Amino acid sequence: MGKITLGGILTSGVVVMLIWFFYAVPELSTSPEVFEVSAENIGMIQIADDIGSPLSDPIKMVFVWNGNVVERIGNEIKMQTSYTYRDILTDEILWETTLDETVDATTRKYIDKPGHFMFPSDLEQKNYQVYDVGGSVLNYNFVGVTEIEGLEVYEFSGETTFEVSYIYPDFDVPIYEDYSATNFIEPKTGIEVSFTERFTDYAIIDNQKVPILDAWDGPSEFSQKILVQKAETQKRIHDLYHNVVPVIIAIGTLAIAIIVYSKAKVETKSKEIVELKQTETRKDEFSSMIAHELKTPLVPIKSYLDMIISGKIGQLTPQQIEKLEIVRSSAESLNKLIDDLSDVQKLDTGNMKMHREINSLSDIINETVIKLEPDFNKKGIKINLQLNHVGCFCDKSRISQVVLNLLTNSIDFTPSSDGEIIISLSKEGKFAKLFVEDNGSGIPEDKLEHIFQKYYQVDSSLRREYGGTGLGLSITKGIVDMHGGTITVESKVGEFTRFTIMLPLNDRESQISQTPKIES
Repeated sequence: MGKITLGGILTSGVVVMLIWFFYAVPELSTSPEVFEVSAENIGMIQIADDIGSPLSDPIKMVFVWNGNVVERIGNEIKMQTSYTYRDILTDEILWETTLDETVDATTRKYIDKPGHFMFPSDLEQKNYQVYDVGGSVLNYNFVGVTEIEGLEVYEFSGETTFEVSYIYPDFDVPIYEDYSATNFIEPKTGIEVSFTERFTDYAIIDNQKVPILDAWDGPSEFSQKILVQKAETQKRIHDLYHNVVPVIIAIGTLAIAIIVYSKAKVETKSKEIVELKQTETRKDEFSSMIAHELKTPLVPIKSYLDMIISGKIGQLTPQQIEKLEIVRSSAESLNKLIDDLSDVQKLDTGNMKMHREINSLSDIINETVIKLEPDFNKKGIKINLQLNHVGCFCDKSRISQVVLNLLTNSIDFTPSSDGEIIISLSKEGKFAKLFVEDNGSGIPEDKLEHIFQKYYQVDSSLRREYGGTGLGLSITKGIVDMHGGTITVESKVGEFTRFTIMLPLNDRESQISQTPKIES
């Protein structure tokens, strides 16, 4: 295994950040959910029977706008958009049309004509060409910033005139339409949350506009709420992708860099005892501070992720949930790392508290095995339990941590094809004897004496897949020592590794003993 350097860690962090911003983040703004829309407006329409006839009394109508992704090939999205106007009382279709359009997913521009199919994400306060209305892409002017149901939106307005003679085949003169619209757009996502429109169809007779249709409509309350909720959900995900995840990546990179840096400092000063102790003291104080400072922002980050994934603040697609689950798993790994740093500092300073009582060691082991069952199954590892009922005066959570550390180690270094882990528990005099044995890659004999040292990692010729921080076994030994027990290790490269723990069954006097410092 090559030497891990601080520069290598920081470079890796930068690479991960770049991959996130140039791959994952663009995927958010090009997902089909962003392009698809279903909206409903309510309005009035007046229609003349013939050119020059008076307009009818206003008829209440409903306008339904549906946009669906039909196909996606690479960066091109094929959209089918339908516009339907109905008499709200009779359900008679007053007018409808369907458009098939091809859009660039990244820019949201039409492939075969100028302008945008929809407003782009990260809107600027400027004018845009958006929406094909009767073969004419509308020129929208930026009006200002406002709010709809507490959501900040940008207001745009546009108008155009185009010929609509094809809609009136019975008339022998050209018919034109004056169309205007006001749209309200959430600026980060480019999602439309509300719009109003007005259109007047007319003929020009003796240089005068003679109206044959006049209509106007605005959003229904229900439709607007749905569109606002969609925009709010996408905005939260947008903020998560742009802000929260990069913070997690940065914190993870910083934490790993700190560990590598601390380990390098210890190795560099190992020959000078006095200077080593001073370095240890500074490192422990630094680790304690870092663990606290990293833990503080991580708690709300995890909570925020849990709320997003649970759907409490908006529904997600399976693809988005899958990616956020990866982020949550990384956050949990970072949390485990911080807990290890905190435990090391507590053991070194004698501040780790024990809450001991009589507990069943076999129950503790069984509970831990059940917790790790998915990991055993994933690698196809066989578990051989040889447990006797043994009660012990101990701290249940800390002994669970010991068993978890040993089993996690065995899982990491046990082969997938024919892996086996043996867990044995028995009484031996006044002690409980627990051993965990695996048929993994083993530990070289010259490395065994260092295995419980902080930050120590075995660099075997097998090039183990799993690294870690080198804190787990040192914490395990510290907890066993605090219980007045012992832990030893036996191993043969390529055959097995066995950890044996001896714990006093009812050693109440050890409860008041001082906390031993773990090995450095």
